[in-house]
Amino acid sequence: MLCRAPGKIVLWGEYAVLAGAPAVIMAVNRYAQVDLTASATGWRFDSRGFLTPSIHNFTGQFSSAPAAAFAEAILQNFGYDQLVKPFAYAADTIGFYAGQEKLGLGSSAAICTASYVALARWLDRPSDLATALRLHSIWQGGTGSGLDVAASWHGGVIAYQLGRQPTDPSAVSKIALPADLGWQVVWTGRSATTQSAVENFTEWRKRGDTPALQSLVDASQDLTASVSLDELTNYQRCLRDLDTTSHLKIFTPEHDQLGKIAAEFGLVYKPCGAGGGDIGIAFGYDPNALAAFSKRVDETSFQTLGVEIAEYGVQVSD
Repeated sequence: MLCRAPGKIVLWGEYAVLAGAPAVIMAVNRYAQVDLTASATGWRFDSRGFLTPSIHNFTGQFSSAPAAAFAEAILQNFGYDQLVKPFAYAADTIGFYAGQEKLGLGSSAAICTASYVALARWLDRPSDLATALRLHSIWQGGTGSGLDVAASWHGGVIAYQLGRQPTDPSAVSKIALPADLGWQVVWTGRSATTQSAVENFTEWRKRGDTPALQSLVDASQDLTASVSLDELTNYQRCLRDLDTTSHLKIFTPEHDQLGKIAAEFGLVYKPCGAGGGDIGIAFGYDPNALAAFSKRVDETSFQTLGVEIAEYGVQVSD
């Protein structure tokens, strides 16, 4: 059995989504893949790319390999504390890396989603987005919004908004970007840690001085309602104001340099997701300007990523 789930790029709404605003996420054609096969020689767990911490609670003859913790948490969700018939589990997220560096395309969410759906099918159990979100939240220590899991689940371009109460379901809807709006994704060359960035943001919010966050929320709502380069410019400005106020270091020197290059060609550039490194995206209407930007970027130490929209979310095949 094979199961694969796409990665993601946050187009806008980062941090604002944690304050109730919609975030817009694009699933991209970098895939996490899980291969499950029956095994006559005992448990076998292999992983290329992402590894979850090796925290094991199963009894019996279960593997202690780091990759096994994914399967363990999912099986426990289904009420198992051991299994009689062993299987071989092979996970592959190598497309989410540049050498040993994570690109920031949502590898943990994608492998979580693929693992969960594959094991549900293996055990003839139903699967749903709410459970996938909960499992990934457990692995993330309860931080984050779950937008990356939703992108892996649905595919395409979605607007994602948290429920008003913890028990409310998150709202997900497909949206269409303007046909004339182009974009180019860039890898800064430096990985960032989303979990620590979100924790820092949460601590900053507790201090109560958050008008910059409200401005970002408003900008995200306006941009989602009417996508345009002007609204993207306003959102980018609000994101920078939030960064200046909160000292989250969303805009690193690498992002600042890429922003200057984008401005030379009349493009709007912003970090994607938590920032602090990872990836950014340039938007514009002129294909020639985007091509010139890409050429200039590839002449630097940065790297353009040839990613496309993944129209379909998680898929499994026997």
